[in-house]
Amino acid sequence: MNSSSFWYAVATLVATIVGVGIFGLPYAAWHAGFFVAALYLGVLFFVFAILHLMFGEIILRTRERHRLAGYVARYVNHGAGRVVVVTTFVGMLGGMLAYLLVGGQFLSVLAGAAGISVPLWGWYGIFWFVCTLVIAFGLKAVERSEMFMLVLMVAAVFFLFAAGVPKVNPAHFFGFTPGNFFLPYGITLFALAGTAAIPAVRDILVGVEGAMRRAIVLGTAIPVVFYLLFTAVVVGVSGPAVSEDAISGLAAALGEGVVAVGALFGILVVATSYVIFGLYLRDTLTYDLGARRGLTLLLVGAVPLVLVAAQNIGFFTLIGLLGAVVGGIESVFLVLAYSRARVSGGDQTPAYALSIPRFVLWAMIALFLCGAAYATAGEWRSLLHLIHAV
Repeated sequence: MNSSSFWYAVATLVATIVGVGIFGLPYAAWHAGFFVAALYLGVLFFVFAILHLMFGEIILRTRERHRLAGYVARYVNHGAGRVVVVTTFVGMLGGMLAYLLVGGQFLSVLAGAAGISVPLWGWYGIFWFVCTLVIAFGLKAVERSEMFMLVLMVAAVFFLFAAGVPKVNPAHFFGFTPGNFFLPYGITLFALAGTAAIPAVRDILVGVEGAMRRAIVLGTAIPVVFYLLFTAVVVGVSGPAVSEDAISGLAAALGEGVVAVGALFGILVVATSYVIFGLYLRDTLTYDLGARRGLTLLLVGAVPLVLVAAQNIGFFTLIGLLGAVVGGIESVFLVLAYSRARVSGGDQTPAYALSIPRFVLWAMIALFLCGAAYATAGEWRSLLHLIHAV
């Protein structure tokens, strides 16, 4: 096996997972309790490692090329597939909206540190234009840049960690608010979801599919380390001043240099995830709905920019709802599709096959359904506005 292909695959999954959700985790951790947030990260890591492996096995069992909606339609039923098409559109476009909003803001912060003054909408436009060009160019452009982006992200996290450790107040880690115990749930789901990258992992490892299992587990574990380090620094340094975007509250304690590094880190994170979300959505339209390439590029390129003007929902609420409700529904159908694919056997022998007890599958379904119901009950007005905007 070509080791560079393996690490490209890992980097693709890591860069998809480490997205804008990382900036919401410290806010949730401060308001619920740092160790509560760490517990969510630990438990949901195992849940998502299993989910990603399930999706990988489904892909390897199926000769035809699809995305999640197509596999659900094949192994569950066409009605379920149509539901996943809707959640895919809402989730991907909502995620791209969050990336576009934060990416433009980080560009503005970085430019401000350099003394460049451009209206915020101009930075939205620049971020959108560059990312849309990469989406149009295709997977190879992402594959070639993923390792470089990952190295920069690792360096940025450790730089922030090193800069912040001397100013950490240990007392900030021991707060606990019982009423906010469930607050990190949706944010953590959003922050750990990497299903969109699994087809790309398979494409990169074509011919050596046996390496997928190790690449998926490693690619799911690395973001958890990033998140714990980043959350610990932000909570430990900022304390009650933790902001929803994490960086602005941290900058107040560490100075303008950290503002620039944090903004650059943010741009790298959201740009890579924006592109891979766009590629996944493009492929869903192409492979599962049969849309022509020109139309898919128009929709994937234009809709997020239109949504910037239409949105009226807070960043923290947006990604929490996307994780708990949209991500929860998709995860339920993924588990069902895996269960059916395992029984039917698919139409080819997979490079690996999981052995998961049925009670674990039902427990996962119950977790996602309960989480989606809880989030919907708490934020149903915001959820309706998000669906209407999309």
